[in-house]
Amino acid sequence: MLSADKEQMIQNKKGFTTGEVADLCHVTIPTVIKWIDSGELEGFKIPGSKNRRITRESLLAFMKKFKIPTNVLEKKKTRILVVDDNTEILELVDGLLDKEKFETRLVGKGFEAGLAKEFKPDVIILDILLPDIDGRKVCEYIRSMEEMKEVSILGISGYVHDSEELNELFKTGFDDYLTKPFDPNELLEKIKKLLSKSSRRKKR
Repeated sequence: MLSADKEQMIQNKKGFTTGEVADLCHVTIPTVIKWIDSGELEGFKIPGSKNRRITRESLLAFMKKFKIPTNVLEKKKTRILVVDDNTEILELVDGLLDKEKFETRLVGKGFEAGLAKEFKPDVIILDILLPDIDGRKVCEYIRSMEEMKEVSILGISGYVHDSEELNELFKTGFDDYLTKPFDPNELLEKIKKLLSKSSRRKKR
């Protein structure tokens, strides 16, 4: 994740180095150069130098075309939807994500997860054992929405104990899993990895 100071700098820039593009797209500099050489990403060389630059307009168009999150460039916060019936968990996660400057929505019932269609989260933290509906059913419902196919879903529960159950979760559509009770730092690390994963889904 970029620091707050670096985010502010990025938001005000009109041209970007290959290193900055690599940071924003969560790839390596050689990958960015390959995108430029192949014509996928429009870039230009600085006169008298081997260094390349990419305009804000070209970078935004490229990122949107390949569904790479443009939150930093467009001054939009990363959106996270949290679905859990435990108010203590909701308060803990809300406080943690607020410190990271994420935009969050908290719901206590599985049927309320339908607001994902309007909220358009980047990551959904979904309790598997909800009082009104099985979290796996919620996951399947979310995956059935065309606009939600790229969202990352993190399952949380204290009742998944073996690899067979875990594999079933992944088959249902979960991207990752975290056992309750969990360490807040571990949750944050999982979220960051899921955000990076979603930005690399474009074919290289």
